[in-house]
This record gives sequence, structure tokens and C-alpha cells, in this order.
Amino acid sequence: MKLISRILCPIDFSEPSMHAFRYAEELAIATQAQLVIAHAFDRPATLDLPDQTDPADPTLKQQLHGIQSTLPLERLLHAGPAGKVICWLAQEQQCDMIVVGTHGRTGLRHVLFGSVAEYVLQHARCPVLTIRQRPANEPKLEEPLVIPLPAPRMM
Repeated sequence: MKLISRILCPIDFSEPSMHAFRYAEELAIATQAQLVIAHAFDRPATLDLPDQTDPADPTLKQQLHGIQSTLPLERLLHAGPAGKVICWLAQEQQCDMIVVGTHGRTGLRHVLFGSVAEYVLQHARCPVLTIRQRPANEPKLEEPLVIPLPAPRMM
């Protein structure tokens, strides 16, 4: 039994999502899994149900099909809120894992813009791997220290 046979990697064409795509590609090669890439868009060409997979902006389709890989890619487009679309597509496409990039926003920016990756972590029905691109000059983490408790004082 293979643990991972289909991987979904959502793409928003940002550097973090492309970094996650490269990671998903390597993971798919290592596990011999199929790789599905998907993009959620805001406006369909029309409000008809069949057009839920046809964006009003034709360049989105060109961008998605322009992504090159050594693997055969399945490419999906779907209208709707990104987090909901990603979770639903993973379920509908019977994906065993989602590999999603994160921008690493914190504080007010996180509150204002939200986090698609966080939504996916909370709602996906399969394991989710978040990939965050770290700066090359980021300092190493310091070893956690356990400070001994003071000896009890006797009166």
C-alpha cells in the first residue's frame, strides 16, 4: 500500500507557491506519486456552472499551463475562495497529500489578509505539508535551555 499516490499543489504564481511546487515535484518523484497542480480564481468567464473551471482572465490558464516539470502534471482551474477550492479539489481528486506554500505573514498582515495555508491546515481531509521559503541569512535557532528550579527555602 502506497501512502502517497496523488499530491495536490496549489499555485498562485507567487514565489512561495513556486517554491512549494518544486518541493512537491521532488516529493512526487521520491514517492512515485502523481502531481496535480491547481489554481483558484475569483471570476469565472460566466456565472454558468460549467464555467466554474474557466477563468474570465485567459492569462491564468496560460500561466498554469506554462509551468514546466519533468513529471506529467494534471492542471486544474476552479473558481471560488482559494482555501475552500483547495480542500474540495484534494477531496474530489482523491489526493493523499497537499503541499502548499506559505507567505509567512504574521501580525496585522495575517489578520487583514488571512492565510490560505492556515485554512487548508484546518479543513483539509488529508495531510498538509506547508513549505515556507526561508532567507539564506536567517540565523540558526538557539538550543532551548532548561533553567533549574531554585531549591525550596526552609524556614
